[in-house]
Amino acid sequence: MSFQDFYSKNFLINLLISIIPISYIAGNLVLNLNIIILLISALSIYRLEIFKLELELIDKIILIFFSYILLNGIFNNFLNFSFIKAPDNIVLIKTIFYLRFLLLYFVIKFLINKKIINFKIIFFSFGFCSLFVCIDLLIQFIFEKDIFGYEGKGRRLSGPFGDEYVAGSFIQRFFIFLPFAFLLFFKNKRNWVVQTTLLLTLGLSMSGVLLAGNRIPLLLFVLILSMIFIYQKSYRKTLMLLFLIFITSFTFLINSNKHSKDHLHNFMFRSSQIFDYAKTRITTGEVKALNVYIKEIEAGILTWKENKYFGGGIKSFWWNCNKIDRSKMAGFVTRTGEVNCNIHPHNYYLEILAEIGLVGLFLIISLFFIICIKTLRKIHLSKMITDDNEKLIPFFIIFFAEIFPLKTTGSFFTTSNATFLFIILAFIVGLIELKSSKNDEK
Repeated sequence: MSFQDFYSKNFLINLLISIIPISYIAGNLVLNLNIIILLISALSIYRLEIFKLELELIDKIILIFFSYILLNGIFNNFLNFSFIKAPDNIVLIKTIFYLRFLLLYFVIKFLINKKIINFKIIFFSFGFCSLFVCIDLLIQFIFEKDIFGYEGKGRRLSGPFGDEYVAGSFIQRFFIFLPFAFLLFFKNKRNWVVQTTLLLTLGLSMSGVLLAGNRIPLLLFVLILSMIFIYQKSYRKTLMLLFLIFITSFTFLINSNKHSKDHLHNFMFRSSQIFDYAKTRITTGEVKALNVYIKEIEAGILTWKENKYFGGGIKSFWWNCNKIDRSKMAGFVTRTGEVNCNIHPHNYYLEILAEIGLVGLFLIISLFFIICIKTLRKIHLSKMITDDNEKLIPFFIIFFAEIFPLKTTGSFFTTSNATFLFIILAFIVGLIELKSSKNDEK
């Protein structure tokens, strides 16, 4: 293979990874297409070489996890899922399609191991895509229409996502890569131009999260900024100023906008209700019907109890939830009709329990725990600070925010969430195992 061929093929791979945030904006169809093209391209270029990497402990746990999911899907599909109106073999089909994320994990890890990934392209692309969404939200807020013509007003804005209010989650996931791009790829990190640009971009990111109106992404955004403050000394003065601006802006928004003020009070009130519910349920077993979020939690717990050890299978939640004994959901539902469940319980861990059981939860928690331990060892116990360690930090921070248990989430088994999680996992594991290099720009 000539150098030109090698370079062009590597460029294609990096391009496909770098436009993943754009694919999120375009929708699941484009995201799926992007991932399929990425996998086909990698397999056609590198072929069986991808699978010749030595398996480490985390790789083995991930293989066990996906093997369990496959066996679980076969078992539940044929022996434990009998609903007349359900599509034929839905659990098995969804299970098999989910296995593509195992391939995605090993492809990304291989690319990191072989130093094919161009981190400079990835970091700037991810960061600028987040910044674009923030600017689009600002335009939508000022003109009540974004650059694509989507209308928006009120306490929540969607920006380029149309009728889906997920802009806050998108920003929270991708904004971190821009400040770390400045850190990694600019020689003079303390230069006033760099620091001013950093403050401006973080300020726009903060504005975007506030305008999006998503409460959990806003809290996670603050958590992520706090973790950046801990890990990056060169950014602390800038972040302190940003926190001051954030507190001032947030206070002004709450005091000047009745919708935002009511939104905050409602959030605090419902959070206290959830805390009281958890306390009462743990201590006395009593369940109080207080709000819709508690209904989702309770529905998740009761659905899990239908199949405690192995769950009901991927994408089985809605079907199994609707057969819950109505008396157990008294106060949450009407006296007649179905329980009226959602398609998932809006929490990763409750969904894992309900769909792949205690065994699945044990495997995923073991995986997350080992990854956290290995990452912290790599960051804190390394004899010297390397570029690879610095690259690892943003992925770990985002990973920590993604698996944070006390938050509402989408489905663990959907394309958007699974793609993001296993790509981040692959980057973390790949960087942990990558041999140190001196000032490698990739």
